Amino acid sequence: MRGSPEEQAGASRALADEVGSTSLAALLDAAVDRAEEAELLLTRYEDGAPLVAVDARRSLRLRVAFAELQRWVDELDLAGRDAEVRDETSRLLAFYLHLLTHAFERGIRAEHDRFAIRGRGPLTGAPAARLATLRERVRAA
Repeated sequence: MRGSPEEQAGASRALADEVGSTSLAALLDAAVDRAEEAELLLTRYEDGAPLVAVDARRSLRLRVAFAELQRWVDELDLAGRDAEVRDETSRLLAFYLHLLTHAFERGIRAEHDRFAIRGRGPLTGAPAARLATLRERVRAA
């Protein structure tokens, strides 16, 4: 790179910001896809359908996916508005991880019902919709 150290630092920061924003958008794409899949699975659990091996495997895969996505999102070095989106995305991913964990436990042991948090108001679909909104916000920037 040519130019003064200040110009080089500015160009490096601009490039880092662009890479971070692009990475955040890609992670939000994956998060929205996983959230939509999780909503379908959580609805099955909520309906009281018996836990089957396919659902158990799907639940475990989604839990791993949300944990990985959250770790990757948390590691992004972002500033300003993108940092706010990163933080909210991380909270939503943690929320899905919590719901899937307790829904799975509920399917195994009916007396342990922390999953009821999802049924206490207009929550169904809202976290997935919020992830989609955040994704559009990052894409529009």
